[in-house]
Amino acid sequence: MNKFLLLVLVLLAVTGICFGIHYAILKFNDLDHWWIGSGYSLSGMYIFGAVSSLVMMMVYLGLDYSMPQQTGFGFLVGMTIKAGASYFYIKDGVNLLENDFIELNFLIVFFVYLLFDAFVAYFLVNQQDLELKK
Repeated sequence: MNKFLLLVLVLLAVTGICFGIHYAILKFNDLDHWWIGSGYSLSGMYIFGAVSSLVMMMVYLGLDYSMPQQTGFGFLVGMTIKAGASYFYIKDGVNLLENDFIELNFLIVFFVYLLFDAFVAYFLVNQQDLELKK
């Protein structure tokens, strides 16, 4: 299977499963009313995270194709850029609510996609190692 297609399917699975669990926890604990009037939503946060991880995944695949030895460095640079973009996404929601509801939910989403991006970089670096051993 093509690396890109496989990673997109994993991204869709991670997004669906994590969003479902996150939504269910908020709904079960009756915390979903905090989104009203904040300008943010749980689905918006997951869409931002998924799209930014998709862009980073394409960058990693391009690096893996053109400069396979630099994939790890590309991951570090990409995470720095992604962290900056995440700040610009969430900066209006910081200290908006007294209970840090927006910040905590965004932090969960950010770490889900940080782990996914680390998985992609690890997958690509290890695929390269497997090809070298053959």
